[in-house]
Amino acid sequence: MKSITISVVLLIAVVTGISQEVKRDSIFYKDRFYYTTDPDFEQTLKEYEKLNYEAYFMPGLGFSLYTPKETDSTGLFNGITVNYLIYSKMYQNDKPGPSIVRFYTKLSIMKSDDKEIKDLFCYSVGLSFSFEKNPKRSYLVPFFGLEFGGLSQSQWGTTGQFTPTLGLHLISKRNLFINFQGGYVYPVTQFDIIQGLYLEAGINFALW
Repeated sequence: MKSITISVVLLIAVVTGISQEVKRDSIFYKDRFYYTTDPDFEQTLKEYEKLNYEAYFMPGLGFSLYTPKETDSTGLFNGITVNYLIYSKMYQNDKPGPSIVRFYTKLSIMKSDDKEIKDLFCYSVGLSFSFEKNPKRSYLVPFFGLEFGGLSQSQWGTTGQFTPTLGLHLISKRNLFINFQGGYVYPVTQFDIIQGLYLEAGINFALW
């Protein structure tokens, strides 16, 4: 798990580095460089920062639906998800790399509609990337990603899992993210029983 976390942090650093268009004495905006000596530099910088930014530590909530392969014996799970957007960046320019990158963690306790099945505890960290490098909008931006974590339940025990994801940023702003995503859960053990589709709708917001 430690090596995975280190790899994720390094990947974020690389992606951020190749996407950033700000220099000490200039910015690249609307197909040209603006320098600090330009009379309209400050106004241009304000416009630029509305579309190009980094954000940190945004709490959030969501609702999750999990359908294991053996639904007849496990039931259908659903519950509230607590998620925490640790880091996000959005750069709308034509350099290589995704426009939106997010690194987050989340946990949830989900209940089955089968009363004989105990609650399922899910926890994971995730990384997502937008498909587009310059969407020129802050809404309806598709993305893909990957989550690593674990599933814990008294009847099946605890297992690691990874989940490839696809989703849509319904809104992606400096102080607000509204997302819908889905993925397929691949557990390390109990694979034939608890592999399955995972859906989530969530919101992250800035406190300050």
